[in-house]
Amino acid sequence: MTLHGDVSDFVAIAEVADATTKWLAMHLQTDIVVSRSPGRSDRIAFTILQQARDYLAQVREGFVLSVRTGQVTDTSEMRYLLERVLLDWDALSQELGLALESETEVEFDQALERVRGQLLAFGMALVALVTLPRLPSESVTFPHSYNRPPTYADIPTPVTPGEVLSRIEEMEGMLWQFAKGRWGELVRRRYGPLRRTYGFFETSALLAGEQLKRFRM
Repeated sequence: MTLHGDVSDFVAIAEVADATTKWLAMHLQTDIVVSRSPGRSDRIAFTILQQARDYLAQVREGFVLSVRTGQVTDTSEMRYLLERVLLDWDALSQELGLALESETEVEFDQALERVRGQLLAFGMALVALVTLPRLPSESVTFPHSYNRPPTYADIPTPVTPGEVLSRIEEMEGMLWQFAKGRWGELVRRRYGPLRRTYGFFETSALLAGEQLKRFRM
């Protein structure tokens, strides 16, 4: 079956989020250390983590394209956003095909990347961040939960643009930590970011899966 438009985007998000959640659960449950030698497990890990990074990159781009100065009322938050968002506009515009070598060298047939994918990714991520603390206990699979029944209710929902970007950056950083494979150390020293990142992908997988059911997939 050929998929088009938003349906294929939902499928991609669901697959990435589900694969990342299951991969994390497997390692956190068994405390597996990622092998340093080349092998099938390394290739699988690389593929999963790269897809997760690509997804968060789409989420970040969607955030950059969506944020408005009117949403920011705090001076320090505005400074934080200026440092991390506006200074990246040149690179982003090049990725989207908006940068021209010269104003006089306009190519009307220049191919522009469609931005729908970034906005959908950011929208889905935002819904996941809001839904995360409300996830039913029977849906929470984080292996090292101290709550019985398990819950994400204590994880705050990011409200301001600065808080949303901070959470995105935290998850991007955790993906690089996952590549090191020091799972016991992450549980002991990075428990909060680890749990928030795991919960985000778990919630994203569930939400995207529910959307696919509506498409009878």
